[in-house]
Amino acid sequence: MTSKKQPLHEKIRDAMEKQFADLAYFSPIPGERELCQMLAVSRPTVRKALELLEKENKIVRMQGRGSFYTGEKIPVDYSEAPQRGFGLAQMFSAEGRVTRSTVLQQVVEPARGNLAAMLGISEGTLVFHLKRLRYVDERIYAVTDDYIPLSLCPELVHIDFTQHGLLRTLEAHDIQPYAEDKTIEVIHASPEIALYLEVAEQAPIFVTRILTTDCEGRIIQYATSKADAFRSRFRVRSTK
Repeated sequence: MTSKKQPLHEKIRDAMEKQFADLAYFSPIPGERELCQMLAVSRPTVRKALELLEKENKIVRMQGRGSFYTGEKIPVDYSEAPQRGFGLAQMFSAEGRVTRSTVLQQVVEPARGNLAAMLGISEGTLVFHLKRLRYVDERIYAVTDDYIPLSLCPELVHIDFTQHGLLRTLEAHDIQPYAEDKTIEVIHASPEIALYLEVAEQAPIFVTRILTTDCEGRIIQYATSKADAFRSRFRVRSTK
């Protein structure tokens, strides 16, 4: 008895997974025409393979923007955000811990490459970039970078973020976070990050990447947080 032959579009799906495996989360993937040339197959076959990857939540396709690789990452829906809150400060204050920040950089800069793709904006569009050293109970906890399209809230450039929270400031300007898509991975600390976190170079650190959207699905923030893996923990809460 012979085994059933695997359909071509499934083989191409598998080949795409191997091709994209080393991409950073939410990296743009090649267009259909380029994939046809790379994999030497027809466009209908490529489309069927992409449809499989989309059903498996391994890519996200955005009308007019292209397709983006998400791998095995599953979005976390914080529809109860008013009760639970967003952001590092809200998370730790709920546990009775004290947070504060040192602002390392607060600038307006053009979005390039993957950052523009993550925010769903054109390259060169101005973004507000806030880089902070975050403390919890007076211990260094993380280095964070927050990126927000400047057009959403131009007032951000005038705020003192040693005294004010970023997401609370957005809420005060009627920009309401609704859902966060978080991914966490462990990498080695670069010399710069090792210096900030007071760890050895190449020490393991957690990198959390966060994409925040409002209730209409509009991307309002992309952020990264780098923390000492040995001082960190993360909690996953699942609901039915």
